[in-house]
Amino acid sequence: MKNLFSITALAFVLFSNTALAQTGKDCTAIVRSAQDAADRADWVIDGDVVDVVRMHSDPERLHVSIDNAKVEYELERSPRFFSAMLIADACFSESAIPVRSKAAASQLVGKRMRFYGTKLTAGGGRRFFFVQAVAPAMPAIAMVRKEYTDKKQLPIAAPFDVQGWTRARSADGGFSVDMPGPFSDMTKGSGGQAAFMLRGTDRHGSTFMAVFERSGPGSSMGATFDEAYFKPNANVTRFKGADAVITQGTLPESNGAKITHGLWFRVPGGTYMLSIIADKEHDAQSLASRQRFFQSLTFE
Repeated sequence: MKNLFSITALAFVLFSNTALAQTGKDCTAIVRSAQDAADRADWVIDGDVVDVVRMHSDPERLHVSIDNAKVEYELERSPRFFSAMLIADACFSESAIPVRSKAAASQLVGKRMRFYGTKLTAGGGRRFFFVQAVAPAMPAIAMVRKEYTDKKQLPIAAPFDVQGWTRARSADGGFSVDMPGPFSDMTKGSGGQAAFMLRGTDRHGSTFMAVFERSGPGSSMGATFDEAYFKPNANVTRFKGADAVITQGTLPESNGAKITHGLWFRVPGGTYMLSIIADKEHDAQSLASRQRFFQSLTFE
């Protein structure tokens, strides 16, 4: 199973400045309630809101200053702190408290709120994707995460459409995507964090992969994404509402014979990678399918 996920170590390089169209289910749909947030949070912090601001460099993202911080839950412990600056994630859910407007955001000041979020591994601090008042009882958080075993299904040949595509679903990962041919459904339970992969091939022999890795200590994909996203030359965009990085490179040890095209993005609970790997002579033909492949991804 180790080699199945070695693609996640590919180097990031500049690709294109063209933003991908945002169609289909948005990542904010992943969290609809406090329980959803608790199931996916790396941390939960209560704090007195001192200030809410929007930076000129990133006006769509809230920066919330809190005092009297109390860590209710943390997947990976960090040093104790009293005050903090929490930043709203791109996948922030407004299902509990709308904060998009300036007037709505200002209503948080002076109140004690509970924030649920993601801990970035490089340069980004803490991002919250859900917030609520502290008055309701805190949802239950599983102290022991669900464990998975390594497994790989035989290639699945589901019904195809006239163009040779089929719908693939990760049984353990909880996501689906269109594949241009038969596919395998794989789970990696060993290692730092559980990861789930759908892998198929098109008629040119190019590999199409959709991988989701759970967040937490030892998350290699999360660390790779965080490091790449904050590089000065990173090709960043938004994909289905999430912060994303577009990559292009060559497969290690292929001597430039295999071209890789990747899309990496973080959502509440983990990190996704969508990738196409093609022989150089078939790169253009397989890349023509990128839009359908990427945009077909849906979350459960």
